[in-house]
Amino acid sequence: MSYSNMKSLFVLVVLGSLLIYPTSSVANGKWYEGGSLHKASVSEWRSAPYGNKLATAGDWALINDAIKDKVIKSGSIDTAKPYAAKLAACVSKAAGPSGYDNAKVSELAATCQILLGW
Repeated sequence: MSYSNMKSLFVLVVLGSLLIYPTSSVANGKWYEGGSLHKASVSEWRSAPYGNKLATAGDWALINDAIKDKVIKSGSIDTAKPYAAKLAACVSKAAGPSGYDNAKVSELAATCQILLGW
């Protein structure tokens, strides 16, 4: 199996596990599980718990090939956590305390990734 195929398989396994076991995040305390805000509005993002924001931002961060490669090379999903935290903070700051309640939070996340240089 080539490196590229192994890399793709690893990413699929990691992302698949995030989708299959979303309810175990609270019980197991895994920061990367339980993200459900991918299609949320800004209003829903504001009211969500930080763990949900962090896990969702982790999913978004892993879309970036450079971050994904760092995770693969390190062998630990925890390598993505600082990126997820930065992205969650940026989205929360962009969401602000009020306004744009019905805007899609995914659009803020995409803008934040550009601002963060990803």
